[in-house]
Amino acid sequence: MITWVHEQANGRAISQNTYFRSLVNGEMSREQFASTQRQFFFAVRYFSRPMAALMARQPSSSLRQGLIHNLMEEHGSAEDGSRMDPALSHDRTFVRFLETLGAVGPGGLDREGPSVRAFNTSLMGTCLMEPVETAFGCLGVIEYVFADLSALIGEAVVNRGWIDRKRLVHYTLHAEIDRRHAADFFQVVNDAWESGGERRRAVEEGVHLGLHVFDRLYDDLWREARLKP
Repeated sequence: MITWVHEQANGRAISQNTYFRSLVNGEMSREQFASTQRQFFFAVRYFSRPMAALMARQPSSSLRQGLIHNLMEEHGSAEDGSRMDPALSHDRTFVRFLETLGAVGPGGLDREGPSVRAFNTSLMGTCLMEPVETAFGCLGVIEYVFADLSALIGEAVVNRGWIDRKRLVHYTLHAEIDRRHAADFFQVVNDAWESGGERRRAVEEGVHLGLHVFDRLYDDLWREARLKP
């Protein structure tokens, strides 16, 4: 299953869309990047909510365990689950990234824009209303590709001199843990994948949906940043 997911992710390589090409080739300015990342904060802050909604649909504790572990890490759990540190919650580490970038001014963060709102509501609708196999496929592939995207973003901001490598936060964390998070999601639906038929198709549809909405989010954020005066 992971091999198939990898093939699909490579077939729609989000790292090659206009957002990431512009970031790497120097077309995107620091302020434009900061603008997109201030909006991306709302996706980071929201992501645990559809995950929690999906967890509530699981009928047994064994099926909820992978999601619980991921939710705990989203909220600042140590890797071994021994303690919770609010400073390590993903929305807090992302704010620290924005502060290090110099992207948080006296007025604080922007209001949530339409691009990230569309992404968030798409995930919530999927996790509440679609087959659970579709929801797991959708969230799983987003976690899967975000590991490489995090490494790409981290390398780009360092290479462009916007943040010193020693001060880089958030994206270094996600480059390390998101493939493990994705494996937790895909493990839950592995039996569905192996069974074939409608249940496999539901997983496949979720993976394709996740790649679509995540790709669109970055493209739309870049479009919004270019339109700003």
